[in-house]
Amino acid sequence: MNPKISIVIVNYNGKSLLKECFESLKNIIYDEYEIILVDNNSTDESIQFIENQYPLTKILKLEKNFGFAYPNNLGAKIATGDFILFLNNDTIVKPDSVKELVKVFYDDSQIGIAQSLLLHQDGEVDSSGDFIDKNGISFSSHEKFTQIKEILSAKAASMMIKKDLFFKLNGFDEQFYATFEDVDLGWRCWILGYKVVLVPSSIVYHKGGETVNKIKNNISFHGYKNQLVMRLTNFETTRALTSILYLFVIYGIKLTRAWFDYKIKGSSSITVSKHENKVIQNPNWKIIFKSVIWVIKNFNYVTKKHHQISTNRKNTTKFLEEKKLIV
Repeated sequence: MNPKISIVIVNYNGKSLLKECFESLKNIIYDEYEIILVDNNSTDESIQFIENQYPLTKILKLEKNFGFAYPNNLGAKIATGDFILFLNNDTIVKPDSVKELVKVFYDDSQIGIAQSLLLHQDGEVDSSGDFIDKNGISFSSHEKFTQIKEILSAKAASMMIKKDLFFKLNGFDEQFYATFEDVDLGWRCWILGYKVVLVPSSIVYHKGGETVNKIKNNISFHGYKNQLVMRLTNFETTRALTSILYLFVIYGIKLTRAWFDYKIKGSSSITVSKHENKVIQNPNWKIIFKSVIWVIKNFNYVTKKHHQISTNRKNTTKFLEEKKLIV
């Protein structure tokens, strides 16, 4: 019960964050681990800082910013551990957090992914797991659970997965670039017959949004596009089409209403789901159109992924609804 853990951290101009993160890792109560830093062509001397201060770290230097999915997959490919812990660069881990994650995999062999309880530095919950509603809209729980709880997907800010399962799932979908790649992975994990759980005894403090804010111009497009892809690939065919139709109708109505509100009142707001979803809460027509065109142009990829998931499906959408993972 002391497997080697490979900690993979993707970085983009995060030098100001790395010291707190790496110093917290020095204090973890766990012996068998390695740290892999995958750098998205930072210009703020992040690499020099890690090379000087934490020389045992494995470093992958990329020639441009590849987002989140692809760099994390690269880190996993050179990982020598039995488990991979994906960790954001804006996190601070408590000393026993890694140990607590490892334990759950030996308590239940069906567990494939485990997430730490992510807290803001003031102690408020940042995320206690992700879920989706019946129309495929993703949202985070902010409840402070005290017991291990099944969740649909784990936040990649602090997410542990069996390495062999990660590759069995083909890793993060590199077409996603950034946002929802962790939701997609967790959803596919359940479909394949494994569990995803929150481990409240594993506590990680997460500043949140530090790297995303640096590439925010692309995030809204990728957020909406990735949500379309998840529906089309992870739902069964009929449910996928119904979900997409619902999304277009709801957004169409709400965007039209928002336009009239703006013309009449000078302000507008859009709420698509009763659940919070900051990434795709306010897409405009341009983003929606761009996302739909992307899906059409890449429809071979979408249909191939849908077929692969359907062929290996162990758990249905109905089963996940009964488990209250889709609500």
